[in-house]
Amino acid sequence: MDVILLAAGVGKRAKLDFPKQFYKINGKPFLVYSMERLLSCSAVTRILVTCQSEYMDEYKRYVDEYDIQNIEYVIGGATRHESVFNALQQVNTAKVMIHEAARPLISKEFVQEIVDASTNEDAVVPTIPIKFTVSKGGDYMTGELNRNELHNIQLPQVFTSSLLKEFHEKAKKDQLQATEDGSLFFHYGGKVRFVEGRESNIKITTPLDVELVNKLLTF
Repeated sequence: MDVILLAAGVGKRAKLDFPKQFYKINGKPFLVYSMERLLSCSAVTRILVTCQSEYMDEYKRYVDEYDIQNIEYVIGGATRHESVFNALQQVNTAKVMIHEAARPLISKEFVQEIVDASTNEDAVVPTIPIKFTVSKGGDYMTGELNRNELHNIQLPQVFTSSLLKEFHEKAKKDQLQATEDGSLFFHYGGKVRFVEGRESNIKITTPLDVELVNKLLTF
């Protein structure tokens, strides 16, 4: 199975002076942790890494330094949606997995669970329950949301490649920018299967996330 590894972000919200995928713990970048853990799953045969062109030497240096095999590079777009679209053009397996370099705490077992769940499904998305109260509004509350019906969506996600390509083509034509592929799949009529996510599957977004993942990876 081909994996699209989203690694073209700039890390503004993490308040780092460089892309967060290059942030190191124990001397190893988040990017490498994600690659190694994905490739530890036997179902994963190739990783298509979306890259910032100006940092291409950095991506290649770390891949060479850690002797990571079966890696190909795709220039990312201006948005996450465009990066996925670009990478999808290189996918040649029936199913495709999408993951983010900013989620380095995945395990081989978790990745395999997602793969297994996708056997008879066109889209599999891991989620965890919303544990806190959620409301709508701006300066003032305008409504309540039932948290029992809400899910915090995670990655990795697996899709039938042909359908995801079709829906991305439609989104491009409709000028729709999706921030997450399960939602895009659902928007165009696809059936999305939810499976149990992991509390530890943290996405590094803020400085606090960086600190937390640092502690978990060195624990």
